[in-house]
Amino acid sequence: MDCDELYISFLFPPDESVSGITVFKRIVENNKMVDVLQSKIKSPKHNELDKLVDEYVSNRLLVDVGCDNDWADCIFQSIKEGMNAIEGDYKKIYSRSWLMSNHFLAYEYKLNHPEVFWTAEFSDPLILNLDNEPKTYKEMIIDDESYVSKINNKIINLNKSTGNDFKLIDNKSSAYFIAEYFVYLFADKVIFTNENQREVMLNQFPGNVKSFVLDKSEIQMHPTLDDEFYHARDVDLDLDEDYINMAYFGNDYYSKRHFESLFYAVEALNHKYEDKIRVYLYLSNRNMVKSLIPSDKFIVKKPLEYLDFLNAATKFDVLIVNDLATNGNFEVNPYLPSKLSDYLGSGSDIWALYEKGSTLSGFDLKYKSDMADYNGCLETLVKILKDYGYDDDSYSTDYDYLNDRFTNLNELYESEYRNKNNLKRKVKKIRKENEKIKSSSTWKISRSIKKLKN
Repeated sequence: MDCDELYISFLFPPDESVSGITVFKRIVENNKMVDVLQSKIKSPKHNELDKLVDEYVSNRLLVDVGCDNDWADCIFQSIKEGMNAIEGDYKKIYSRSWLMSNHFLAYEYKLNHPEVFWTAEFSDPLILNLDNEPKTYKEMIIDDESYVSKINNKIINLNKSTGNDFKLIDNKSSAYFIAEYFVYLFADKVIFTNENQREVMLNQFPGNVKSFVLDKSEIQMHPTLDDEFYHARDVDLDLDEDYINMAYFGNDYYSKRHFESLFYAVEALNHKYEDKIRVYLYLSNRNMVKSLIPSDKFIVKKPLEYLDFLNAATKFDVLIVNDLATNGNFEVNPYLPSKLSDYLGSGSDIWALYEKGSTLSGFDLKYKSDMADYNGCLETLVKILKDYGYDDDSYSTDYDYLNDRFTNLNELYESEYRNKNNLKRKVKKIRKENEKIKSSSTWKISRSIKKLKN
């Protein structure tokens, strides 16, 4: 074994998941060779990113778990295969959710090597969903008395050695709860990406747990790579320099991360140079978004590979980052968009659509708008136009836009609702016809014939 530090990240390049990329960025940030335990990818694409990874990774411990999610069965399979793959003793280990299996394997290694220094990082709250409610997926229930008993024995020993009275866990507890709890108790360092996240997550636990974790926790936002990574690839975007080219890069788009204030700003603005705006949205769920966008000022593209994205970010005039909407669910917004860290190294201007009181709202960025203040977003867009040489003191606002927008969205909803009902009726009809065929005498005879063997 050449290295004394192991990073446990089942998702890791060449896989380009957000969490795996963040782990890679942590390794680059620390600037030292490490070993990495990761899932074996069936059809890996050995691209430039993978080559850059090899400059920082001494050994890759490839594990074939057979599944790529965090259901309880997969977690135990990850522990088993991971422990079989790790040879020798490491002085330090690091794990990050997502996947939670990373933490479960790291905890198992810590049990067997209590002297190892374990750093555990959380990407987002595990226990709580986006509505600030405990996740209740039945596939995530840990139903293994011997495993739970093993954890509880360690908690009892920890209580004896520290004088604490940390509660034991019950069998059939959620894996989300267990993953947070044993990290808090047994990791040597706990990393959160922002202060709000730490507050929301630790408030789920008694005061003695919170104070115990605070003493060994750190706030570290997602790392920003050096300039060389932004120019490892050169992507041709075919951008028209006669326009102010803006871009949003993100894998998903959904109700709690939306662009309605941005749509309003672009569409409700009556401005001499309003046609100078072009907004590119790089998203995976493109078909849905195309049905939502109000005009051809918005151009929907498929996501780019990571190094292509980094290079593309340097070529746009303005990069858009938006908060996940939590108002009404959380007292403080615990989420910090990981994309911001990549934007910060691009050299491009950044426009943040933030939620009041969020971590994003506290960053010193060139353009910022409260995502709930539609007119404020419009005024920010006017400022962008002016800063790029397109001034119009006589601009106005089309206040009918919101009514038109609500009407369009309602019509879209009704259309999708009708399509869903029509599909349900078709499925019901097919099932009915299928049952009719299965109950027919012809089907019964043919079924008997099919059972015959030559």
